[in-house]
Amino acid sequence: MNKTTNIFKLMIKDHCKIDNLLNVLEEKNNENLDSMNTAFKKFEWELEKHIFTEEKAIFTSYSPENTSEGYKMLPELTKQHNFILNKLNNWRRDIRNKNMICDIYSFKIYLIRHKNFEEEKVYPMLDQSLTEEDKRFIKSKIYEIVQK
Repeated sequence: MNKTTNIFKLMIKDHCKIDNLLNVLEEKNNENLDSMNTAFKKFEWELEKHIFTEEKAIFTSYSPENTSEGYKMLPELTKQHNFILNKLNNWRRDIRNKNMICDIYSFKIYLIRHKNFEEEKVYPMLDQSLTEEDKRFIKSKIYEIVQK
């Protein structure tokens, strides 16, 4: 029996990992600079891999039949990813300057909204419009990038 590949389930698993790492970062941010820095590096790495996975592995295969409807979500997704990457860059700079990270809670709220957008709009559209072959290719790329 040939099981259908599900992008949604794969990326939800990654969202959970990122959520957990953000919680650890928030906890370590109240301790000391070294433990916070270690937690930040793990969180940053996983979040950057996640964004890379979406933008490279997924969207290089995505080609909806109805392009005006199918591509509606991409500008918003790109805008959100740019905001996230910029925030990580600012935090990296804070850490280099020996400062604790500020505004983790507001970033957490932003990530929840971003996650909801992806889970409600992006992943279902990908699962619906991609061929099974495309989804298997993306799955292999996700495992190559994210799971290591």
